[in-house]
Amino acid sequence: MKKALAALLIILSLTSGIYCQLPEKERAARPAPKPGEEILKPLEPPAAAYRENLLSRMLTAMAIKTAGGPIILFPAVDSNKDLGPSYGLMPIIPLRDRNTKLIKSVMVPSASYNRYLGATLTYRHYIFPDEKRFFILRAALSQEVEREFITYYYTPRLFGTAIRLSFEAKNWITGKPSFYGYGARAAIKDRANYALNMTGEEFIVDFPLIKRLFLNLCHSYYFKKISDGPVDTARVSGVFPADYAAASKWKDFLNNQFSLVYDNTDHPFLPKTGTYAGAALSYSAKRLSSDFNYRTYSFQVKHYYNYKEEGRFVTAVHSLLQFQRGDDLPFYARPQLGERTGLRMAGDGRFVDRGKLVFNIEERITLTRSPFMKFISETEIAPFLDVGAVFAKPSDFRARKLKYGPGFAVRIVIRPQVVGTGEFAFGSEGTNAIIKVGYPF
Repeated sequence: MKKALAALLIILSLTSGIYCQLPEKERAARPAPKPGEEILKPLEPPAAAYRENLLSRMLTAMAIKTAGGPIILFPAVDSNKDLGPSYGLMPIIPLRDRNTKLIKSVMVPSASYNRYLGATLTYRHYIFPDEKRFFILRAALSQEVEREFITYYYTPRLFGTAIRLSFEAKNWITGKPSFYGYGARAAIKDRANYALNMTGEEFIVDFPLIKRLFLNLCHSYYFKKISDGPVDTARVSGVFPADYAAASKWKDFLNNQFSLVYDNTDHPFLPKTGTYAGAALSYSAKRLSSDFNYRTYSFQVKHYYNYKEEGRFVTAVHSLLQFQRGDDLPFYARPQLGERTGLRMAGDGRFVDRGKLVFNIEERITLTRSPFMKFISETEIAPFLDVGAVFAKPSDFRARKLKYGPGFAVRIVIRPQVVGTGEFAFGSEGTNAIIKVGYPF
């Protein structure tokens, strides 16, 4: 276990808020939290309730103290079933406000190497104007295929109201996904790598209706195509030439989505209690400058049951039903089931069709809590089960088409909003090891 925990320290490469300040003093003792209330109490100096342990000592040993704040040197490691592991180095450099001395932004450059992508240089900058809002700037360039320029902004109180807003603009090329063919019977032997190119923008606005009920409006406009990926032994252009010919042309995707969302979870990134449920309809029309006429229907529920409201045992459940109507879309724009889309034992894009059903359950068990630079760090294990299937239309769904993927995760959580995870899954697709940042749901 000690070796596993040490290995997981390297996965905090996309930190989106590691230095957000917690209150200096803990509030007085309080009863069990109400829905939507953060249940984990902040640290109270000298953090008597959270004893220093091996994890906190290792994190502290990685920090270099400077006049501007600590610099933390992390090995940078990522993993993908199709491209394999990437290795590198990533310093985390916090910048303090000259007047308040609080850390208001964090720079995270990195250099890594992958056998298919070659060397990759990445620059990340996280800016926190206050306790709620944040900006993310990210740029990356690889020797082979990969490139990205992304800017992101989020605020939960637009112009002082309860309206939540997020905006993202990106120019992105990734060579990590693969295509295996359509439907539940697509064969592993037909795996073919490709590079997805996309440029555009997206903004999401949440309007509060009553208490925890929101009307969600999402607009996005992207133009996309595929090109040859970095794996030259099996590419979509060679294995699926007809699909490649159609998907390699630039296409415009203008989507407008309307959702009704209920959310009483206690934390937007690291929930321990509450329910999130949403029903969404998105549409794209040629008369609105899109190249396709289609609609996508989505129904999603996430629930977090906190045993005895102590935060040590959390049962997390997720279900998603999604399907499309209208024009046939290129395979990269259809619902997918794979490593990052609900079925962790499989590669990205493993199953593709007009619809999918996903069910995930995991038991998140907190093993230790310790202080780290005025933050709470936790170690966690989580046995899980993923179940999912794709289908051409809902009436074609059959239980025998379901794929099952049990496994377990080992995680490091640094509150208020960072989680690094190593996930190990197995099943009919073989085994898969995933190293990434963030909870799966």
